Amino acid sequence: MQSKKFLGLVTMFSFLMLTFPYYSHVFYPKNNKDVVIIDKENASIKEFKVVGMTCTGCEEHVNLKVNELDGIISVNTSYNQGNTIIEYDKSKINETELIDAINSTGYQATLNNNE
Repeated sequence: MQSKKFLGLVTMFSFLMLTFPYYSHVFYPKNNKDVVIIDKENASIKEFKVVGMTCTGCEEHVNLKVNELDGIISVNTSYNQGNTIIEYDKSKINETELIDAINSTGYQATLNNNE
């Protein structure tokens, strides 16, 4: 337990865990979503405040969950700004369903009314 090899391994493991937020996005699948064709009148873009995100892994978690919903055109989440901007087909999904999807990831979402 007190050998240099063991201490080196523990140091390496600690470094990998401390830097995890910087490479966590590698573990999320790429978005291979089909092209969504909608009527231009049904397109809507809303910004939601998201509380609790701390890294790029958090962004990917929100993006992945929202992209599972039907009618999503694009999702752009930023943990630095604490928000997500979602473009969606309002005839297929509503704001409450979007907030519920984000909240199911463990973060708290509210509609940003400063638009």
